[in-house]
Amino acid sequence: MIFGLFGRKKEIHMIDDGLRRCGAFSSSIPDAIKLTLWRLAKNRELLREDSEAVLIDLASFLTYCFMGEEDFTAENGAELSQKMHKRLEMTQVFDEGIDAEIVLLALHSGIAHGSTAGRFSAEIPERDMGKEQSDSVSDDQK
Repeated sequence: MIFGLFGRKKEIHMIDDGLRRCGAFSSSIPDAIKLTLWRLAKNRELLREDSEAVLIDLASFLTYCFMGEEDFTAENGAELSQKMHKRLEMTQVFDEGIDAEIVLLALHSGIAHGSTAGRFSAEIPERDMGKEQSDSVSDDQK
């Protein structure tokens, strides 16, 4: 257990609430992921106004990434599922932002549903590929 003597932060309880509201068991998401989600929101200064609403919304998006579109729709209805689907699509267009970081968190931690993970692949931009190729050529010449 990550949380020590003083117990869990109230923000982690808010994330748990968001997960439960969307149909995920809070115990199915490791505490380290919840802490990372909180830290991402805190670093982007999203928690200044209504931190509970923000954390519940972010937890809902994480739940969508975790459950996949079909299960999320069955649990939460088509309207909320479409909203989350649009957010997921936007992460493919704009690779920066809190939603993109949540998708990366889900992918790297191994909790992303197959339908979520199947939308993304690791790609090296061409400008970086050229640099890597020139690095390998210079290594071969040594």
